[in-house]
Amino acid sequence: MGFARAQPILRASPAACATKVITFRWLGIHYIIGSSMMNTKPPFDLFALFGRFTREQKLSLRDPQSLDSFLASARAALGSAVTMDTLIQGQRTENMFAALVVSLGHYKLLNREDNGDTHPTGRYQAPDFRVVLNDDDRWLIEVKNLYDVEAGRQLFTVKDDYLARLQGYADAMQCPLMFAIYWAKWRAWTLVSPNDFDLHNGKRGITMFDAMRANRMAALGDRMIATTPPLRLRFNVDTGKPRDVEADGKVQFTIANATLYCREKEIVDPVEQKIAWMFMEFGEWESGEPTAHVTEGQLDAIEFEWTPIERSNADQPFETVGTLSRMFSRHYASQTVIEQQIVRTEAELVPDWFAPLVVSGPKGTNLPLWRFILQPNTRRAQENPGMRSD
Repeated sequence: MGFARAQPILRASPAACATKVITFRWLGIHYIIGSSMMNTKPPFDLFALFGRFTREQKLSLRDPQSLDSFLASARAALGSAVTMDTLIQGQRTENMFAALVVSLGHYKLLNREDNGDTHPTGRYQAPDFRVVLNDDDRWLIEVKNLYDVEAGRQLFTVKDDYLARLQGYADAMQCPLMFAIYWAKWRAWTLVSPNDFDLHNGKRGITMFDAMRANRMAALGDRMIATTPPLRLRFNVDTGKPRDVEADGKVQFTIANATLYCREKEIVDPVEQKIAWMFMEFGEWESGEPTAHVTEGQLDAIEFEWTPIERSNADQPFETVGTLSRMFSRHYASQTVIEQQIVRTEAELVPDWFAPLVVSGPKGTNLPLWRFILQPNTRRAQENPGMRSD
């Protein structure tokens, strides 16, 4: 691959610019340029790119003009890359998948597999990631993003030659191949095997419905979570300061503190508070207009309430808040999308963020939790499919 055809993604932040540090992603590799980096660790990956550039352009790496030519070419490639929506969406989806696995924390090792060249050229295609599961199973995972504006027409297809190169690599590595498909219209993740694919107009692929049925995301820690509705956030007013409600309904007040509730029980455990806030911010429940609590003309509190859109389990003490992967997708969008436009392809990693929700532990004190673990229903299932909870 020629240098000018490379498609890097530039990522810079005000803090990075202030410290004269630039990070960017190119060919699946992260690069860091900055004075602190140069003083502590040689930029091996960046220098390898420079070495490739001088080889292709037949230049001397010791010639100062070679460095100028390299930087000019890099700037041109970056300028082109940041206008390629498909590239940006693909990079963001790959990064989101890795960040999701890290946040679920249900793995032993996650490594980017597609770094560097693979030989013989054209025969193999390295998938995006290699993951070692807690039970020591190993998977090679190719990440794909699919968006179709028509909600009922969600179909992922793959070209035969592309699939053959991926499968050839997996066979050579003696490691099963999986596809992590992000259904962007629904912000939903599925993890499926090529064995789950059918023929659709001559192309191998899978519908979102069938992908959900065969979904193996639970092996990475994905869970459907439920709790008791409603969840409430109350801002308590400082009673030592003015809080009278005037005749026209206006009131000036000062907030003393905020408290969280599950139904009528206050959530006081710090871990449960973080979980409740996660549900309110990124779950499937909705919040209506705030409610003012007034006693004898004085404001006591302002309260927000989150409830299910509809009760699906009215005879049970719980309702589902959503899957962890969908909650994470909303979180990732909050960090990388502004006004429906991708402004960053990476968000900061939050290791083990969902770990308390993945592994069964003691029942919550004031925030009861139900975890549902979806088992894949595949053509070659070795055990009874279905859904179990713990």
